[in-house]
Amino acid sequence: MSQQTPYEPATSPVQSTEYPPGQPAHGYDTPGFEPTPQRTNTMAILGLVFAFVFSPLGILFSALGLSQIKKRREGGRGLAIAGLILSIVFTLLALLAFFFVFAAVQEAAKTGATAETQAAAPVDEPAGDPSGVLAACEVIAPALGEFDAGVATVTTPEEYALLITDVRTTLEGAAASTSDPVFVQDVQLMSDNLQLTADAISTGEDPSYLDAALTEDDARVGEACVAAGY
Repeated sequence: MSQQTPYEPATSPVQSTEYPPGQPAHGYDTPGFEPTPQRTNTMAILGLVFAFVFSPLGILFSALGLSQIKKRREGGRGLAIAGLILSIVFTLLALLAFFFVFAAVQEAAKTGATAETQAAAPVDEPAGDPSGVLAACEVIAPALGEFDAGVATVTTPEEYALLITDVRTTLEGAAASTSDPVFVQDVQLMSDNLQLTADAISTGEDPSYLDAALTEDDARVGEACVAAGY
């Protein structure tokens, strides 16, 4: 029978360091433990919302959201990126629409100004003819040419009187559209002498005494027309 010496330590059963089957070490994964859900960044949400409301603010909020998410390790990165892209797209579309509308307004204003200018300009007076003499000569000269051709074909005083009436109406109407009093007076004198010729023929008188006066009238009117550029 062996005896234990005073210097020998008493033997004790070895304690096992093994954990029971299914028991986690140190109790980390104990039943009922759940990880804390990641918080969604507020600026990321606002950025997506304002992309549809006011896109410039959507760009600002989304950019701030991306910066805060990186620093705070928050959620919502996808929302911030979507808000940033949509805000940029909507801002570009708004700028394009603005430029198109601005160009249309400018074109309409330009067209209106042109129309007003054209409406204010004299219609009956050609450029460089402020008094209207040139326009009147363009009517008077052909009328006198037709009158000379018609005189050779008339056979009765009545036909001659009718021819005189027609040419006088044309001459006086054309002269009335001018603002040159001297030209108006010369044309009116020619018209009066033509009427005297018609009256002399109707009474059986010889109208040859009026030939010199009519020649002078024709010369004065012709000179005025040439001076006006006819």
